[in-house]
Amino acid sequence: MNPPNPSPAQLTITAVVATVACVYPGFLVGAAAVQIRSEFAVSAGRYGWAMAAYFLAASATSVVTGRIVQQVGPRRQLMVCLVATMVCQVMIATSASSFFQIVVLLGVCGVVNAANQTAVNLVLARAQLARLGLAMAIKQSGMPSASMVAGVAVPVLAVRFGWRWALPVGVGLALAGLVLVLLFVDGSGVGELRRAQPRSSRRALMSALIVGLFLAFSAGSLTSWTVSSGVDAGLSESMAGWMLSLGAGSGIAMRLLIGLRLDRMTIQPYAAAGALTTVGAAAMAALAFRTGSSHMLATVIAFGAGWVWPVFSNYGIMRANGEAAGAASGITQMGIFLGVFAAPVVTGSIIDHQGFAVMWLVVAVVALVGSGLAFRIRHEF
Repeated sequence: MNPPNPSPAQLTITAVVATVACVYPGFLVGAAAVQIRSEFAVSAGRYGWAMAAYFLAASATSVVTGRIVQQVGPRRQLMVCLVATMVCQVMIATSASSFFQIVVLLGVCGVVNAANQTAVNLVLARAQLARLGLAMAIKQSGMPSASMVAGVAVPVLAVRFGWRWALPVGVGLALAGLVLVLLFVDGSGVGELRRAQPRSSRRALMSALIVGLFLAFSAGSLTSWTVSSGVDAGLSESMAGWMLSLGAGSGIAMRLLIGLRLDRMTIQPYAAAGALTTVGAAAMAALAFRTGSSHMLATVIAFGAGWVWPVFSNYGIMRANGEAAGAASGITQMGIFLGVFAAPVVTGSIIDHQGFAVMWLVVAVVALVGSGLAFRIRHEF
């Protein structure tokens, strides 16, 4: 079913849809936190574990799935991932009757997301695209796109009909992604992938893992608590959901603007990541001001500057490791998943004991630490 030579646009669109489909469940749980917490009567700290389960499972399996995709090829792995995320979301929507069941199913979705991310990265890396940076920027826009869709689903579906009605959106996205994979992702050349080894040193990849952990903690806090924090600051549930979408939209716009120039940039990718995250950290600190107007402005800037670093980091990793991008990104993605896992657990506890203002200040400090570490490893990739 594959075309002889799928175009860069076809491969990039496939990568974006597959990314959005598999990450959507994790972001929806954050966006619909008010409704889900109300149904199951759980605190912010306990609810943080529901979001954390998704990313803990992803972190625990990221390295393994990165190795597996080098063995079976990205086409097969993507097909399994997209079918699995459809099944899990249908089960959550129709049969999950306890908070524990939701946590377990989200854990499965997390494993699926880890496998999907390594497969998508390998698809783009092995395509030898003339503008890999632009393709990566578009692909990485899939993450905030999923957050934006989840944010829209809150006022349109969750508030009106119940949060479970937002899950069929994810099922539809996964089905669309499966069709695109069948049409455009080549299943040949698995033997070459099995022999490929990362060109970056183990030390460099572990350093990138640590940077990703800190930066992902701040990004995970944004996606987990923007809606709940907005409600606490005086916004309505619907407006808070729309603000999550607007913030994610600003992140998408920034990623695409960066992508237009990334292949011609002379600055090291990790240096650029550190610089922009510093700006984003200031906006995260501004979220500590508990007024509706300040929360809206800070949200847009925090997403627009503080959640674009994955474009630079993934571009650097993939450019350096080529055919072994699946295995290399499996290592570095582990740090990202660990950071996003820790974010709702730690910040949920802070919210319970100190409130949203203190929580956002902690998140800003963590983002600044990540920025400094990114500058230190800028010469590695």
